[in-house]
Amino acid sequence: MIFRCTSKLLKVLGVRPVPVEPADSAIDWYRNLLWFDRRKSLLVTHAATLFSVFVPDVRKSDLVPIGQLLVREIEAAMAAEGLAPNTLGTLDPSDVQIAKTASRTVLRRMNDMAWGIENTLMAEGGLAL
Repeated sequence: MIFRCTSKLLKVLGVRPVPVEPADSAIDWYRNLLWFDRRKSLLVTHAATLFSVFVPDVRKSDLVPIGQLLVREIEAAMAAEGLAPNTLGTLDPSDVQIAKTASRTVLRRMNDMAWGIENTLMAEGGLAL
């Protein structure tokens, strides 16, 4: 399982990415750090399918070890959609590699999703947790 992180997220995590090339959209998940109401949130997107999970109000401590929170959130989102746990490949938090982003197309789609999330949150009065 490869989490491809934006440079902004890598900086917050203080993690050094491993060189993983070429990109394999079947096992690549992109992570982008978003800020809403001065709170950090994550948007995690499967590269091949663009299946996305929004994780609001995360703290740096939630992200260490790096994969546990996200695998839990991805599994919960997949279950909510009625998908089998292995639909998007093996989700193993103990076998996570951190790499740099490799697809501008996936990042562009994530930015579009983030814009939609922000507009929805603004219309609903912010990130109420």
